[in-house]
Amino acid sequence: MVAKLAWMLWALVPVAGLAYHFGPGQRPFNEDRAGDILAEARSLQAQAESAQESAYGRHLASLAARKAALASKSPDDEQRAKAAATEEDEAYRVAAQAWRATADKLHEAQEILGASDSEKASTVRVARARALIRSGKIVDGVSDLEALVESLAEAGKAETERAHEAREELATGYYYGARLMRLAGKPTQEWREVSGWARQNFRYLAEAGQQSSDAGEKARADDIQKNLELVLNLEQSEQEDLLARPLPKNSPRGSCDGLGNCKGKGKTKRPPQGKKDARGAGGVGDVDGGW
Repeated sequence: MVAKLAWMLWALVPVAGLAYHFGPGQRPFNEDRAGDILAEARSLQAQAESAQESAYGRHLASLAARKAALASKSPDDEQRAKAAATEEDEAYRVAAQAWRATADKLHEAQEILGASDSEKASTVRVARARALIRSGKIVDGVSDLEALVESLAEAGKAETERAHEAREELATGYYYGARLMRLAGKPTQEWREVSGWARQNFRYLAEAGQQSSDAGEKARADDIQKNLELVLNLEQSEQEDLLARPLPKNSPRGSCDGLGNCKGKGKTKRPPQGKKDARGAGGVGDVDGGW
C-alpha cells in the first residue's frame, strides 16, 4: 500500500510541474524572457541617445548658421544655413527612427509581461512612453502615461516613486508638446492649455519633493523646479526670443497635432487638488532625464 501510494505521488510530479509552469511559474518565466528583450532595448536606447545627441548638435549648428545669415544677408551664408537645416532635418529623422525602434522593442517586453503589476512592468511602460515622446509620437506617449498615472491613483499608489516618475515624464511630454505647438504657430489658447498641464504637474512634483525628508528627493525637487521655470519661460517669452533659442536637448520635432483642445480634458492632465499653481520668473536648464 505504501509503495503504491509512493508511485502515485511520483506520477503526479510532472503534473504538478506543468501546473506550476502554466500557473504561478509563468510570471517568473515571462519576466526572464522580458529581461532578455530589455537588454536588447537598452542597446537600442543607447543608439537612440547617441543619435539624439548628434541631432541636437546639428540643431545648434543650424541655429547658428541661421543667425549668421540673418545678420549678414549674404547669399553664401544663406546657402550655408539651408545646408545646415537639411542636415538637421536628416539627423532628427534618424534619431526619431532610433527612438521608435526602442519603443517597439519595449512594447515586446510589455506584451510578455502583460497586465502584471510588478515594478518591472510599470518601469517598462514608463520607458516605452518616454521613447515614444522622444520619437515624436508625443500624443501616444502622454496618453499612455495619463492612463498609468490614473491607474496608480485608483490603486492608492499616487504618491509612490513610480507614480511620480510617470507624472514627471508626463509633464515633460506636455512641455515638449506646448513648445513645438507654439513654434508651429498653433493658437495661443491651445498651446497654453498644454503648457498649463506641464506647469501644474511640475509644480506638484516640486512641492512633493520639497516636503520629503529624503535628501535625494529634495535634490530631485530642485531639478524639477528648474523644469517648472522652463515652462514659465516658455509662457512669458516673446515668439522672436523663443525662435532664437535651441530646443530642449531631448525634444523631438513636429507640430504635436492631437494635443490641446482637440484632445479634451482628462482626469490626469492636472495633478490632484491641494497644490497651488505656479507663477514666477523664468529660468535656465533642460528638461532631461533618461531610462
